[in-house]
Order: sequence, then C-alpha cells, then structure tokens
Amino acid sequence: MISTDNKGALMEKVSRIKFKDLKKGNKGFEIIPLKGFFESTDSSFFGKQFRTDFYNVIYTTKGTSVHEIDFVEYTVNANELLIVSSNRVHKYSSFEDSEGYLIMFTEGFLCEYLSNNSSEIKDLFSDTYMNPHLKSLDLYATMFNKLLDALYYSYSNLNSIINYELIASTFKSFGQLVINIRLAEEASDKRNNEIFIQFTKLVDEFIYKEKTVDGYANMMHVSKKTVNLMTRRAVDISAKQYIIQQLIFKIKLKLSFEQKSINQISDELGFTEPSNMTKFFKKYTGVSPKTFRNENSNPHDSMTNKGFDLDSIRDAIEVKVYHITNEAIVPLHKHVKIDELFYCIKGSGFGVSEDGEVELNVGDAFIASAGTIHALRSEGDLYVVSVLVPVGG
Repeated sequence: MISTDNKGALMEKVSRIKFKDLKKGNKGFEIIPLKGFFESTDSSFFGKQFRTDFYNVIYTTKGTSVHEIDFVEYTVNANELLIVSSNRVHKYSSFEDSEGYLIMFTEGFLCEYLSNNSSEIKDLFSDTYMNPHLKSLDLYATMFNKLLDALYYSYSNLNSIINYELIASTFKSFGQLVINIRLAEEASDKRNNEIFIQFTKLVDEFIYKEKTVDGYANMMHVSKKTVNLMTRRAVDISAKQYIIQQLIFKIKLKLSFEQKSINQISDELGFTEPSNMTKFFKKYTGVSPKTFRNENSNPHDSMTNKGFDLDSIRDAIEVKVYHITNEAIVPLHKHVKIDELFYCIKGSGFGVSEDGEVELNVGDAFIASAGTIHALRSEGDLYVVSVLVPVGG
C-alpha cells in the first residue's frame, strides 16, 4: 500500500510517501475502499501533511471527508471526486463515515498499460491542478459506482485470468468518463459565460432606460432565473445587484468626468426625478451625489470648459471587464492621453503604480491618470470594470 520515507522531512518538514504495491510484480496500481483505508491506517498518519510520488484519485460514495491540498481545504461529499497529482502537499483532515474508493497509480503504470492514453490522463491531472475537487457528479453516480466496483473486483482477484491489462482497460473507461464530464462542463461554462458577457454589454448600453432583470432577460430571450444564475456564477452577486453596481458606477463616472448638473445626469440615466437619483445614490454609497463630486473632482476638469466637444469624448470612452487571477501577469503600461479607471466588482487585488499599490475590494476604484505607468495584480481573483477616458487632444 504506502510506506513513508522521512529522509527529506527535516529539509521540507513534509513526509514523502513512496508507492508500495501490495500485489506481486509491483505494477504501480492500487485501488482500496476508503473505509478499509481509514480503519487500517495508523491514526497518527491523519492530520499530517505529506507528499506522494504517485497519482491519487479519491471518489466518495457516502459520508464526508475533509482534505487539504497545497494548504487549501476541500470538503468532499458523496458522489464527488478529488484528483491529486504527485508531489502535492496533501492532508487528510477529517472523515465522517466516509465510504468510496482510493485509487493510486504511478507514472510507470500509465506508460506500460495506458501508453496510448497516458497523455489524456496526465492532462486531466494538469487541468484540475487549480481546482482538484470535482462536484455535481450525481447524474453519473451509477456509472462511477459500477466502474469502480468492477475495478476493485479485478484488482482484488488478480490471477491468470484477470490481469493488469483488464484493470488498465477498466481504469481507462473510468478516466475517459471523468474527462468527458469535464469537457461537457467546460462547454456549459463557456455558454454560461457568454450569457453573462452579453448581459454586461446590454446593461452598459441600455441601463439609462432599463433597470430590471426581467427587461434584460427578455432582450436575451432567456429566463430571469438563468440571468441570475449566470451572474452569480460569474461574479457571485445577483443580476439585480450587478445592475445596481453598474448604475452607481455610471453616476460616479458622470459626476467625476462630466461638467453636467445633477438634474441633467439624473435625466440622462433615466430617473424620473433628480431626488430619486439622489436617494438611490446615497442609499448605496452613504454620500450624496454633490458630496461625491466635491470629493472626487477630475484633475482634468479644465478641459471641459468652453470649446471642448463633450459628445466626442463620450463616444470615445471605452468600457471593458477584466478577470485577474493569481497567475495573471499584467505588464506595467501607460496611456499617453487617456485616464484609466478600474472599479472592483468582485474579489480583491491591487492597483499598481509608480507611487506604490492601492488595495482593491468590491466597490473600490483605482485611477491611473494619463501618462502614469500602472498595472493590476491579485493574490486570488480580481474582477474589475475598466473605463478608458480620453483627456486631451
């Protein structure tokens, strides 16, 4: 099964576990029931971090188990998978009546018995590296259970009839099922993302006259429920909250960059009365539009004096949405005649400039004035709306 090698523990303070096949021949594959694994393994093993030199797949059919993978905690429930690549820091934190299977296999097993499909299996582990926890597999539970039961039966009854070729064939079917499920989910996610992107574009274009989720759902010929679901998946807020955020954002932009009266801005954004916009803005920001304008005056206000073509500037403004991950590298750059304003709509991160970094959380803004070198970074996920505003001819 498994044997620990602590020679490197003093250096890395994480035990290394080498593969040890219980069957003769050391073919590099093992499948054991989770219940038996938990009952037979020394209790001192659990709750400690370790690394393995082999691949691990944990499938739960009953109960719950909690794992740490590279110090991130995952709670695995029934009909869920945990895919753990070799050499990752893994810890069994807890388990409650957890049943299912633990599959362990080596690179050698892949090369010898799945040579034609080894790259697909490796790609599966690579693709799930950032998210090793596969959920929502209830529809496939029956197939998973049958395949793994057959795989365990074959492994438990190795003899002259049942051999590693048969085990490899069954395991290949299991792996292909997981791969196909992920491909289907990716296609669905792409479609879901397209709906959200379409929603954001429509909100940006029509928010001055349409402020309801129903209205945008009708434009896209989908249900209100679908718009809400896709928005929550994308930015973890409801579609109504997103519309409110964008309306507040547009009011702030106009107050900061346009020399128009509050009455004019209210009329342009479709409020029936200026007092309604004032109440709305103060409810969600805590300050009145007048106070916000006084505290956030645009350094280029002088350009909006007589002779400046505001309509041309308005037409030239560009709005984009960016998702900055912890792996994304946004190079330092500048815009010679453009102010760029970043508004955080989800997650957190930092706006980077020559003067240092500005922390960004939901509702925060970061302004990079024309000619200022700037970038963005995040230690997790950062979603921002970027607005490019020309400031001079």
